[in-house]
Amino acid sequence: MISAQLPDPQLQPLLYAKVTKYMLHGPCGVNNPQVKFMVNRKYSKHFSKEYRERTDWAEDSYPLYARRDNGLVFECNRARFTNQYVVLYCSQLLLLFDCHLNVKISAGLETVKYLSKYIYKGPDRATMEISGGMQDEIKAHLDGCFIGPIEAC
Repeated sequence: MISAQLPDPQLQPLLYAKVTKYMLHGPCGVNNPQVKFMVNRKYSKHFSKEYRERTDWAEDSYPLYARRDNGLVFECNRARFTNQYVVLYCSQLLLLFDCHLNVKISAGLETVKYLSKYIYKGPDRATMEISGGMQDEIKAHLDGCFIGPIEAC
């Protein structure tokens, strides 16, 4: 369902065109040291990824995706992209929506906890009132609260 590799341009030419258009990261690191995410001469977003023959789970519950060293290379503007620079994608979604769409597996406890934090957080809100009189702090607090559908049920 989720891939981090260049598809074969002979077998899947449309998918290859979309992956090379939307789902390549870089160039960065040694190939482009002016990138804004460089910290101490290293790229802070952890690209390029290392080659892996199969997908494994790391100790922190995040998957380490298969990125085979199969010799496929895409060249653009004097930059060479291999499977090390492919952003995670779902081929069905990429072909359907025709846009950059980063997908990930979330199956471990830590990743589900991370996602839940954002699902139940609700939108950011602020309340401001300028007046010379007394302020009803309880009303201001309740006006700034958000109750989503899960909490309402």
